[in-house]
Amino acid sequence: MPAVKSEILAAEEEGIKFELLVNPVAVLTEGGKVSGVRCIKMDLGEPDESGRRRPVPVAGSEFNVECDMVIPAIGQQVNPKFLEGTEGIQMTRWGTVAADPVTYQTSFPGIFAGGDLFTGPSNAVEAVAAGQQAAVSIEKYLLDEELTENRPGKPTGTNWKGIPKNIVRAPRAKMPVLPVAQRIHNYNEVELGFSEEQATTEASRCVVCGSCCECKLCVSQCKAGAIDHEMTDKKETFDVGSIIIATGFDPMNPAKMTQYGYGKFRNVFTNIEFERLSNATGPTSGKLKKRDLKDPLKFTDPPKSVAIIHCVGSRDKNHHKYCSRTCCMYALKYAHLLKDKCGHDTEVYNFYIDMRCFGKGYEEFYEKVQAEGVKMIRGKAGSITEDENGILTVKGEDTLSNRLIEIKVEMVILCTAMEARPDAPDVMRKFGIGIGQDGFFQEQHPKLAPVSTPTSGVFLAGACQGRRISRTRLPRPREPQRNAWR
Repeated sequence: MPAVKSEILAAEEEGIKFELLVNPVAVLTEGGKVSGVRCIKMDLGEPDESGRRRPVPVAGSEFNVECDMVIPAIGQQVNPKFLEGTEGIQMTRWGTVAADPVTYQTSFPGIFAGGDLFTGPSNAVEAVAAGQQAAVSIEKYLLDEELTENRPGKPTGTNWKGIPKNIVRAPRAKMPVLPVAQRIHNYNEVELGFSEEQATTEASRCVVCGSCCECKLCVSQCKAGAIDHEMTDKKETFDVGSIIIATGFDPMNPAKMTQYGYGKFRNVFTNIEFERLSNATGPTSGKLKKRDLKDPLKFTDPPKSVAIIHCVGSRDKNHHKYCSRTCCMYALKYAHLLKDKCGHDTEVYNFYIDMRCFGKGYEEFYEKVQAEGVKMIRGKAGSITEDENGILTVKGEDTLSNRLIEIKVEMVILCTAMEARPDAPDVMRKFGIGIGQDGFFQEQHPKLAPVSTPTSGVFLAGACQGRRISRTRLPRPREPQRNAWR
């Protein structure tokens, strides 16, 4: 019985009886009504030329099945009568038209086939897909182009990679279904659907192997034809007049600074994470919200108090002695966003060493943020702890008042250091350029050749050169007023 196994099992559960290797020979009637069906038992005969064992009747094995309704399930076959008189079109032994599986062109040039005429009885989706591909072939044929050019091929071969030995095999999840007694007298949905946990577990099976098994199904599914499993690595040489190195930087992972609890406390964010949170395409559509204490993928309500800690990993002899030079200004931006999006009654604290607002309009923006009520605390935060309600306590120093302070907040943002990329030494050797003590690429001269390198034609751009956002010389740090946050 060429049917889906799960549907066969479901039918058996509902009391459907199967008579295998049985063929109906007559419908029995009585008084003008159906009274039963006469059947004969079959046996598998010798294989034919295709290797298939066709059933043959067993003489004298007829029997009757009582019933009052008969539903005939007749088969289908292709009707190729309209091709009569057309020479040069080959047919298969199943009575379908033979055509190329990629271009859908028949043995007669200029004639294309698709749908049931080509595949035999199938579904409408395959017929539509064949029509689309045949239309592409027809256009190429009329333009006298190669039909197979830039066409996705069908999956070929069986040389698939084996599943790694360290993978634990697990059975597929079983679909929960409605009990038989509750489904045989109605049209209610039988399959109840997977739970979220089942769906997640089942989806993870697709990537658990950790490598491509070369089934090549992706080739047929990629409409752009961009996947080529036969592609090999090759080196190409380009003649260029100059090379611009702009490899950027890496944000420091603050997890190593355990006193701040990053990775342990749900509402301790890095600057990049908060930037993503405030973005309109982020997980909260740009709304600034706290993480749920039980589920890190859920967000609850806006914070009523936030601490922003500057120089996390910067200007620190235990990590990086240099100043990252961008933290002060984006920390002020975050403070402004919190006041704007969460309400002006939101308490925002900035823990800083000293403010470095050296660009155009930066000093004015700094004064604007102070006017909005952001509290500026001159001093480094020493530690962060969390209580059972998720409230974070930031302990630090206020060097202007010469005292230790503790501030309770609902969210903390860590302004992490900018680090040089780990592959910077490899790039340095390839292009013959220099690297400074901080790991960033070094320019030829900070004033006369600020973007040039010792190698002619090789230039630097962006943060790979260092923590700089302006060509203006860094002025002396400015201290805020003593009462700026009171």
